[in-house]
Amino acid sequence: MEPEAQLASFFASAERLIADSGPTPDAFGRVGSLLRPLALNLGLIDDNKLAALHRSDAGFTILGQGPTGSTLMLGRFPPDTPTPVHNHNSWAVICVMQGRDRHIQWAREDGGSVPGRARIRAIDSRELGPGDIAWLPPPPGDIHSQQGIDQAAWELVYFGRDPTRAPRLYFDPDRGLVEERSPV
Repeated sequence: MEPEAQLASFFASAERLIADSGPTPDAFGRVGSLLRPLALNLGLIDDNKLAALHRSDAGFTILGQGPTGSTLMLGRFPPDTPTPVHNHNSWAVICVMQGRDRHIQWAREDGGSVPGRARIRAIDSRELGPGDIAWLPPPPGDIHSQQGIDQAAWELVYFGRDPTRAPRLYFDPDRGLVEERSPV
């Protein structure tokens, strides 16, 4: 199947799953199963198409968008430093294509009532390899960081909405700070 047809089929199936079941762990697992065949297409990996992400060495490109605005992104996460702790203002389903990724999920422990301040803690840390699936629940549960292990990790990330269209929160857990800024 041609890449364009494969992406169109993925979006149709994934958007139908979410529309029927909502953004639930069961639906995310099923969407992850749809991502695995796409993740086998290592021809999607191209450093030359990447833009900077999170003001870091991480990179991304948008591979496509579905009719309802869901978005499929290709991301590269280097081993040198983790991404900043951040959110996407959206749920997401992740499938590792190549390399290994350390994925840390964080939870906000304050109510967000003090501008510029945030108290967060790591609640889960996992190492993901090729074909492994993980997901970020809907906000406010979408706070996370990630880092390649020993080499760059390449991932497909399917979002409920385009994560590049709105500012997101970036957290500094050591200093208890948070700022809103553009993701790119």
